Amino acid sequence: MEQDFSRRLVIVVRKDLEGWHIANTIAHIAAYIGNKLGSTFGTGDFFNSKDGIKFPRNSQYPIIIKRASSSEQLQNLAEKVRATSLMHLCFVREMIDYASDDELQKSLGEKGTAEIELLGVGVFGPNEEVSSLTKKFGLWD
Repeated sequence: MEQDFSRRLVIVVRKDLEGWHIANTIAHIAAYIGNKLGSTFGTGDFFNSKDGIKFPRNSQYPIIIKRASSSEQLQNLAEKVRATSLMHLCFVREMIDYASDDELQKSLGEKGTAEIELLGVGVFGPNEEVSSLTKKFGLWD
Protein backbone atom coordinates (compact mmCIF):
# COMPACT_ATOMS: atom_id res chain seq x y z
CA MET A 1 0.00 0.00 0.00
CA GLU A 2 1.30 3.48 -0.85
CA GLN A 3 1.87 5.77 2.13
CA ASP A 4 -0.75 8.49 2.67
CA PHE A 5 0.85 11.84 3.54
CA SER A 6 -2.42 13.79 3.42
CA ARG A 7 -3.73 13.04 6.94
CA ARG A 8 -2.48 13.23 10.51
CA LEU A 9 -3.39 12.61 14.12
CA VAL A 10 -2.93 15.47 16.58
CA ILE A 11 -3.36 14.75 20.27
CA VAL A 12 -3.66 17.76 22.59
CA VAL A 13 -3.08 16.94 26.26
CA ARG A 14 -3.15 19.04 29.39
CA LYS A 15 0.36 19.91 30.52
CA ASP A 16 -0.62 20.07 34.24
CA LEU A 17 -1.40 16.36 34.60
CA GLU A 18 0.68 13.72 36.37
CA GLY A 19 3.05 11.88 34.04
CA TRP A 20 1.10 8.63 34.09
CA HIS A 21 -2.15 10.50 33.31
CA ILE A 22 -0.46 12.11 30.30
CA ALA A 23 0.87 8.77 29.06
CA ASN A 24 -2.48 7.05 29.65
CA THR A 25 -4.39 9.79 27.81
CA ILE A 26 -2.07 9.70 24.79
CA ALA A 27 -2.06 5.88 24.68
CA HIS A 28 -5.85 5.57 24.79
CA ILE A 29 -6.45 8.25 22.16
CA ALA A 30 -3.85 6.75 19.81
CA ALA A 31 -5.22 3.22 20.35
CA TYR A 32 -8.78 4.37 19.65
CA ILE A 33 -7.87 6.15 16.42
CA GLY A 34 -5.61 3.27 15.31
CA ASN A 35 -8.43 0.81 15.89
CA LYS A 36 -10.89 2.95 13.93
CA LEU A 37 -8.44 3.22 11.02
CA GLY A 38 -8.40 -0.56 10.70
CA SER A 39 -6.54 -1.79 7.62
CA THR A 40 -5.59 1.76 6.55
CA PHE A 41 -3.46 2.18 9.72
CA GLY A 42 -0.29 0.93 8.07
CA THR A 43 1.24 0.23 4.70
CA GLY A 44 2.09 -3.41 5.28
CA ASP A 45 2.83 -5.97 7.95
CA PHE A 46 6.58 -5.64 8.61
CA PHE A 47 9.83 -3.83 7.99
CA ASN A 48 12.60 -6.39 7.51
CA SER A 49 16.16 -6.07 8.75
CA LYS A 50 19.15 -7.24 6.73
CA ASP A 51 19.36 -10.36 8.88
CA GLY A 52 15.69 -11.24 8.37
CA ILE A 53 14.19 -9.95 11.61
CA LYS A 54 10.65 -8.64 11.12
CA PHE A 55 9.66 -5.39 12.82
CA PRO A 56 5.90 -4.72 12.86
CA ARG A 57 5.07 -1.52 11.00
CA ASN A 58 3.91 1.55 12.84
CA SER A 59 1.21 4.00 11.80
CA GLN A 60 1.70 5.46 8.36
CA TYR A 61 0.32 8.77 9.64
CA PRO A 62 2.16 11.42 11.65
CA ILE A 63 1.15 11.56 15.30
CA ILE A 64 1.77 14.99 16.80
CA ILE A 65 1.48 15.71 20.52
CA LYS A 66 0.57 19.22 21.61
CA ARG A 67 -0.08 20.80 25.00
CA ALA A 68 -3.01 22.63 26.54
CA SER A 69 -2.98 24.48 29.82
CA SER A 70 -6.53 23.70 30.97
CA SER A 71 -9.64 21.60 30.58
CA GLU A 72 -11.39 24.76 29.36
CA GLN A 73 -9.00 25.05 26.41
CA LEU A 74 -9.75 21.43 25.58
CA GLN A 75 -13.51 22.02 25.94
CA ASN A 76 -13.21 24.80 23.35
CA LEU A 77 -11.24 22.53 21.00
CA ALA A 78 -13.70 19.66 21.52
CA GLU A 79 -16.63 21.90 20.64
CA LYS A 80 -14.95 22.90 17.38
CA VAL A 81 -14.01 19.31 16.57
CA ARG A 82 -17.57 18.07 17.25
CA ALA A 83 -18.83 20.56 14.65
CA THR A 84 -16.81 18.69 11.99
CA SER A 85 -17.04 15.16 10.67
CA LEU A 86 -13.46 14.39 11.73
CA MET A 87 -12.62 11.23 13.66
CA HIS A 88 -11.84 12.19 17.25
CA LEU A 89 -11.77 11.10 20.87
CA CYS A 90 -12.16 13.28 23.95
CA PHE A 91 -10.44 11.55 26.87
CA VAL A 92 -12.08 12.48 30.17
CA ARG A 93 -11.06 12.15 33.84
CA GLU A 94 -13.67 9.44 34.40
CA MET A 95 -11.93 7.22 31.85
CA ILE A 96 -9.08 6.96 34.37
CA ASP A 97 -11.24 6.95 37.51
CA TYR A 98 -13.54 4.08 36.52
CA ALA A 99 -12.57 0.61 35.28
CA SER A 100 -16.18 -0.32 34.51
CA ASP A 101 -17.96 1.11 31.47
CA ASP A 102 -21.21 1.00 33.47
CA GLU A 103 -19.71 3.20 36.21
CA LEU A 104 -18.23 5.53 33.59
CA GLN A 105 -21.58 5.90 31.83
CA LYS A 106 -23.39 6.51 35.14
CA SER A 107 -20.93 9.25 36.09
CA LEU A 108 -21.00 10.98 32.70
CA GLY A 109 -24.78 10.64 32.50
CA GLU A 110 -25.08 12.78 35.63
CA LYS A 111 -23.05 15.69 34.19
CA GLY A 112 -23.46 18.29 31.50
CA THR A 113 -20.68 18.53 28.92
CA ALA A 114 -19.26 21.68 30.53
CA GLU A 115 -18.89 19.81 33.85
CA ILE A 116 -16.78 17.01 32.36
CA GLU A 117 -13.04 17.40 32.90
CA LEU A 118 -11.15 16.80 29.67
CA LEU A 119 -7.60 15.46 29.85
CA GLY A 120 -6.95 15.26 26.12
CA VAL A 121 -8.49 15.54 22.68
CA GLY A 122 -7.29 13.59 19.67
CA VAL A 123 -8.37 14.48 16.16
CA PHE A 124 -7.56 12.68 12.90
CA GLY A 125 -8.10 13.89 9.37
CA PRO A 126 -6.77 15.97 6.51
CA ASN A 127 -3.58 17.85 7.44
CA GLU A 128 -4.91 21.35 6.78
CA GLU A 129 -8.19 20.84 8.64
CA VAL A 130 -6.57 19.23 11.70
CA SER A 131 -3.77 21.81 11.75
CA SER A 132 -6.29 24.65 11.56
CA LEU A 133 -8.16 23.31 14.59
CA THR A 134 -5.02 22.71 16.67
CA LYS A 135 -2.67 25.50 15.54
CA LYS A 136 -2.99 27.57 18.72
CA PHE A 137 -1.55 24.74 20.84
CA GLY A 138 2.22 24.46 21.16
CA LEU A 139 4.17 21.28 20.51
CA TRP A 140 4.80 19.13 23.57
CA ASP A 141 8.17 19.94 25.09
